[in-house]
Amino acid sequence: MRIGRLSIIGLVMIGFSLLLISVNFFDKIILDITYPFLMGSSKGKSIIFFMVFGLILLVSPSIQNSNLIKNSRIGSKSGNYYLKILIILVFITYVIGLIIEIWIRLKFGVSIFTTFVSTTPSVSTSSLIHSHVYKSMLGILINDTGIYVPSNIHTAISIAQYVPKFAMIIFIVFPSVFILGLLSVRDRPDIQKIILIFSITTTLIGMLDGGLFSAPALVGLAGLMGIFSIKKPFKPKNLIKPSSIIILLLIIRIFISFSGSSPDVYEITVIDVKGNIDMPGINVLNEKSVNNNIIITIYSKINEYEALNDSSNILKSKYPLFFISWNSYSFFSR
Repeated sequence: MRIGRLSIIGLVMIGFSLLLISVNFFDKIILDITYPFLMGSSKGKSIIFFMVFGLILLVSPSIQNSNLIKNSRIGSKSGNYYLKILIILVFITYVIGLIIEIWIRLKFGVSIFTTFVSTTPSVSTSSLIHSHVYKSMLGILINDTGIYVPSNIHTAISIAQYVPKFAMIIFIVFPSVFILGLLSVRDRPDIQKIILIFSITTTLIGMLDGGLFSAPALVGLAGLMGIFSIKKPFKPKNLIKPSSIIILLLIIRIFISFSGSSPDVYEITVIDVKGNIDMPGINVLNEKSVNNNIIITIYSKINEYEALNDSSNILKSKYPLFFISWNSYSFFSR
């Protein structure tokens, strides 16, 4: 009865994810509901969330009741054994994503504390604190296979040409985490199963869209490590270690964000271009040529998102690649 109830919920969630693909009626409501843990600007994350959550809910009872698994070496291991492997794999994948972000900037000779913007065929961005390097690999897959994706769902295909193909490890990691997740939910109370499946789902989304310092990643890791740390009988002190790790990651994110920010100006580095660049409507303080790149300094009178959007709108029709510095202080001073 208990397993049947979870399976039905899984089927409903899968059906709802398919509904989200075909209709736009629920978009605003779903974005508002999922924003605290997905931080999504389009419904793509929500579709993946309901689909993956539903699939694990649907399939996990079959894994738990499978005689083939029960009588194999897999069945002799505890759920926490697979959960530990899952957590390690996830952390390694996140760190590799950060290394790729740094590599891209070193390749073009710009600061690591910048947002990477590719404008062709559409504007896509990526940074240390919100990475899309793995998402761009998914964009390649969608583009090559001709899978239909609504126009309001971003696939980050534009930055794929600058990301090393090693990022395709996500196609190995993603199903591996899914399978390890199925094995890790075995023999747990329903409430732990639901928390763990929720955490696995948000972790998978975080790997594709956002990276280690994104909301889905931090929420997912908190749940994974929290469930792993629970002992019988439960004591609140079991959660001290996972909580400390998440707090440390939050502190690192804030430190990176502010230590790499310039409170007075933005620097826009347009790659491999010569001559002056016209920036209508923007207060340009300085423009110089350095190693075949044009560095434009503009006054920091607008917040970071506005500076990114304004510069993207101006440069996208003529320049395929640029980097823009951060100013996290701008969100508090205006």
